[in-house]
Amino acid sequence: MATIKDIAQLAGVSQGTVSHVLNGKGIVSSEKIKLVEEAVAQLGYVINERARILRKGRGNSLVVILPNIRSLQYVDFYVSFKAFAEKQGYPVVQYISNDDPNTEKDIFTQIRSGMAAGVAVFSCLRQDAGYYRNLGFKEWELLFVERDQAFPVHYIGFDYQAAGRALASEVLGREIRSLALVTDNREYSNENDFYTAFTGELGRKNGPALNHTQTSLSHAYQSVMQLLGTALPQGIVSSNYGLAPVIRDVERTFYQSVPVFIAAVSPLFTMPEYSFFKYELNYRLMGKTAAQQLIENIKGQTRVRRTILPNTGFRRWYKGPVFPRFDAAEKLHVLTLENPTAETMKHLSRIFTRYTGIEVHISIFSYDELHEVINTLGKSSIYDVLRMDVTWLPWFSPKILRPLDDIDPEFTWEPEKYIEGLNKQYFLAEGRFYTLPVSPSTQMLFYRKDLFESTSLKRLYYETNKALLVPPQNFTDYNRIARFFTRAENPHSPVLLGSTLTMGSTGVAATEFLTRYFSFTDSLFDDSGRLLLQGKHALRALKDLIELKSYTGEQYSNWWTNAAQEFSRGDAAMTILYSNFASAIFSRDSQVINKVGYALAPGRNPIIGGGSLGVSKYSKHPREALAYIRWFCDEPVSSARTLLGSVPPCRESFDNYEIIDAYPWLELSGESFSRSNCRRTPSGGSAPFDERYFLSILGLEVKNAVNGAVSPEKALENAQASYEAAAAAITGTSSKQNLRKIREPPSHGPSGS
Repeated sequence: MATIKDIAQLAGVSQGTVSHVLNGKGIVSSEKIKLVEEAVAQLGYVINERARILRKGRGNSLVVILPNIRSLQYVDFYVSFKAFAEKQGYPVVQYISNDDPNTEKDIFTQIRSGMAAGVAVFSCLRQDAGYYRNLGFKEWELLFVERDQAFPVHYIGFDYQAAGRALASEVLGREIRSLALVTDNREYSNENDFYTAFTGELGRKNGPALNHTQTSLSHAYQSVMQLLGTALPQGIVSSNYGLAPVIRDVERTFYQSVPVFIAAVSPLFTMPEYSFFKYELNYRLMGKTAAQQLIENIKGQTRVRRTILPNTGFRRWYKGPVFPRFDAAEKLHVLTLENPTAETMKHLSRIFTRYTGIEVHISIFSYDELHEVINTLGKSSIYDVLRMDVTWLPWFSPKILRPLDDIDPEFTWEPEKYIEGLNKQYFLAEGRFYTLPVSPSTQMLFYRKDLFESTSLKRLYYETNKALLVPPQNFTDYNRIARFFTRAENPHSPVLLGSTLTMGSTGVAATEFLTRYFSFTDSLFDDSGRLLLQGKHALRALKDLIELKSYTGEQYSNWWTNAAQEFSRGDAAMTILYSNFASAIFSRDSQVINKVGYALAPGRNPIIGGGSLGVSKYSKHPREALAYIRWFCDEPVSSARTLLGSVPPCRESFDNYEIIDAYPWLELSGESFSRSNCRRTPSGGSAPFDERYFLSILGLEVKNAVNGAVSPEKALENAQASYEAAAAAITGTSSKQNLRKIREPPSHGPSGS
């Protein structure tokens, strides 16, 4: 087995140098780092983690002890626990007890000899505090999950009594006359709490006679066969989701002819699933929270604390009105944009049809096609639901949409439902509610984490630029890093390009410019409404954009989907995307899976984008259209389509760690919304501002400058003059007035749709 001494001899360096490189210390020259890394690869050296732990006196690994890995709730818990802990630098080791006390005792003995930093356990033991003290565990090193203990411990769980009462009420509401309850071992506190509350609620309301069976996963088939073999009940409730598939298997295999209502306490399901009636608990959230709490306990040696997470409960896939068959719409027509949300809309709309009987036809158009249809919409239009870009809402909403409270006088805005920072521009125009947000997005920085964390590249960057290689905080740093990773500028770069560049249309080009402009200042207009394109911030932003072109491909990306695909191929070190296009980075053919880092956009004042859904003024079925919009923009559909690659408007989705584990940048996107402070339209005035037309004017000159047709100074001068001339010609007012009455904007130009 190779040693540090062997590596030093092969690399021609000292053992101290090898040690510094292996420990990631950036105090060795890039040339020596490269020699050591080549020697390590040639010798196949593996760090002796056990020896490292012995030197430190305590490891930093965390242990999770699960009852089994067949039950989905335990898998969900472990996946999120592991994901969070490893992001904090704590490796995670899994043990399975099979709910056998002797096995769990053996596990604890192994853990102590392995010197783990902390343990999260679904415990089947009934011991006192002295047992764990004798093993050498401090109270802050243990976190008991779901199954409480008789002595004071760190604990995390749900409200299992509330779950019991809720499922009992559901059974009572269905008028079930014969009922069976299947639980795990009632010595576990969660099982006993559920049983006590469930039976108490049934007894209090004179519910059906109850046949209770207590079993475990290993004996579940035998127990359920015996239960159903005596007298088949009309309803079966399970307190443990791991037992529910067994109940369903037995019922379907041997008793198909008799319908049985089966309900279970369940982990959270992001996608619809109809095998059981579910009362859901967010075990992925519990896994993340447990890891966070255990790490905090270890670091702070905190006193005993107990965490009871909120129950998710019944997640009903349609909560809207039921329309009478004789006068309901047979079909709704939805007009939407070609983006990840559109594809999920096609699939998920089948659920709406299932509950309402109303077919939904989705028409998907490109950005320019969508704008053209909306701009020419008339009474003959077939569309009921329109997807509106956030930049179009002030201009188009009063012209082509129905106010939502005109359709439903009881409509109210529920700000607590939506993510923090999601402002009213996704809802309001001229003070009225016309739309609900469907795919709000915000700009974010995505970068090759593996490159930024490479010891040799970090050192080489420092030697070249006398600065640390970290995600850029501003666009000066962004361009410097992009240059470093452009192989034409740096032959040592492992990637071809430093960055992507998205410049397909005039509107897209304007957005690339504004991304940089708003990193310096908050507003494009002064208080009197005058455009500020000839100031120092605008000139610096345009020069930064022109410089970046040298560090990108010869052919820029036309749309953010293309930029995400270019980044996913591994061609570029960085990209700035709207969050609703980021899922394309992880396509099936992606070369950068598990290599991506993410951060706030440079300047920390990102532009928001995306869109909302509204009811067409010309729809013949406005009630059904509003029901569809409410359903599609709310939970649980919001979370389901996010898992399929969209972005959520609802807060609840950000506590769904099946989504967060798949798309971890979404947590940061929530912060990004609250940081956005970009005033892109003139303040004051009651008439709408046609932002799309303005972006076309600006983007044309940006493209001219980036392509070298004019100087950046001249481009900005031209854009300012074109804007003022258009305003003066159309409004008949001074050049300080804004574009408020333009009716025929030219084609091209989105904003993060």
